[in-house]
Amino acid sequence: MNKPPTFGVMKKHWFNCKVSYMKLNPEGTEGKKNEQFILDAYTYTEAETRMVEILESQGIRPFEITKITKTNLTEVIRFADCDNWFKVKVALTTVDESKGTEKEANQFLLISAEDVKDAFEKVKTHMNKIQVGYLITSIIYQKVVEVFPIEEWMPEKAS
Repeated sequence: MNKPPTFGVMKKHWFNCKVSYMKLNPEGTEGKKNEQFILDAYTYTEAETRMVEILESQGIRPFEITKITKTNLTEVIRFADCDNWFKVKVALTTVDESKGTEKEANQFLLISAEDVKDAFEKVKTHMNKIQVGYLITSIIYQKVVEVFPIEEWMPEKAS
């Protein structure tokens, strides 16, 4: 009996989208703005399509998407009261009991926080829920304007 081929499930990734557009300055003159956004998607094409929909829904025109890159983020944690974003590198330690060895793997989180100390405390609280050893090895401020998880944002359909 022949089995149909099985294909792996597509994995969703976080993408960094850099966008250039003209915006009015407080003085009333137009100036070029370069900003970056983070969104999740399965493919580069989907990331670009979603970014165009987001920009158009926010009335940003004309614009140019100058770069889309797949990030190494494994999780994004948003707190409603914080607008600053920090990339946090966490070294996870697991024990292979059959071999009696420790294994270390790095994980990258993007977290909204007031400052580096707040980011550290929030990641520490988050990681303490997981029953695995960890070490927070770096926290770096990111110039991210907004994060758009697909679960939180759906484009408005024209009727």
